[in-house]
Amino acid sequence: MAAPERTYYAVLGVSRSATAKEIKDAYRRAARTAHPDAGGSAELFHDVAVAYEMLADPERRRRYDRTLGVEDPLPDARPRSNSSRPSRPAPSEDHALPPRYEPPYDGGATAGPVPLTLAQQQVHGTARQPGALARLRPGATARYDGERATARLVEGSLLPGFPAARLVNGLAFGGGVEVGHALLAGYRIAVVDSLVAPPGNYSWDGHRLRHRGRQAGDVRITQTVRQVQDLFPECNVRGWLVLHGRLDNPFEPIVDYPPSLDRSALASVHVANAGTLLRELRRFLSEGPQPNTVQVPVLARLLDAAGR
Repeated sequence: MAAPERTYYAVLGVSRSATAKEIKDAYRRAARTAHPDAGGSAELFHDVAVAYEMLADPERRRRYDRTLGVEDPLPDARPRSNSSRPSRPAPSEDHALPPRYEPPYDGGATAGPVPLTLAQQQVHGTARQPGALARLRPGATARYDGERATARLVEGSLLPGFPAARLVNGLAFGGGVEVGHALLAGYRIAVVDSLVAPPGNYSWDGHRLRHRGRQAGDVRITQTVRQVQDLFPECNVRGWLVLHGRLDNPFEPIVDYPPSLDRSALASVHVANAGTLLRELRRFLSEGPQPNTVQVPVLARLLDAAGR
C-alpha cells in the first residue's frame, strides 16, 4: 500500500484549519531546526520554506487545498526524491502585475519604515568601489567591474518585467557580511555576487569554483547566502555568482556542473554567465508567492544595509 502524500501542513506541523499567525509561527520554529547549520539539511530547509510560501499566500493556499485528496496532484517543480515530497502548483504570471505594498500605505506616503516615493523605486544603491587598500586584494577590481555589469544587466533586462522587484546594490550587514546585490520580490531574495572572468571553462561543485582545473578566487557566496537567510528568516533566500565574460556574449564563459549537484536545492548557490543568470532569476522570482508584492519592512532593512 502506497504511503499517503505528505502535505505542506504536515511539513510545518499545523492543521488544515491553522490561522495565518499559526502558520507563520510554525514556519519560524521549523526553519530554525531545519537549517543545515542547526543540524538539519538543505533538502529539509527547502521543504519548510516552500511550505510556508504556499500556505502564507491565501490564494495559493486555497488552490493548494483543492489539490488535497486528488489522486494525481500537480507535479513538484523539483525532482521527487521520494513519494512523501509535497507537490506544488506551477507559477502564475502575477509577477507582471502592478506592485502592491505590504503593509499598505493607505494614502500616507510617509507611513511605514520607507517613504512611498523611495519604495516605488526599483533600483537602490550603487556598487561599492574598493578603496586604495582594498584594490590591493586579489580580484577586487574584477568584483567591482562585475557588480556594475550585473546592475546594468538586471536593471535593463529583468526589472521591466517585474514591476514589484526591487534591486539593492552594495550592501554591508553587521559581522562583515557584504553582498553585491539583493533582488527582492514578494517573499524571495536573490543574493548575487559578480566577477569579471577571464576566458575559458569554469566548473562549480557547490563549494569551489575552478578555472582550467585550478581554484578560482576567494568565493564566499555560499556562506553569505546562509548568513542573509538567517537575517531574513521570513524570506526564501538563494544565491548566484555571475561570471561576466570579456566578450560581448552573455553565454560566455561556460560553467560546468557535476551530474550529482542538485541545482534546484534551496540552499544551493549557482554560478552562471549573464544569460543563464537572467533565466534563473526570472524563474526563481516568478515562482514565489505574491511576486507583485513589495515587503516594505524587508526593503527597509536592505536599504539600511546599502547605507540609504
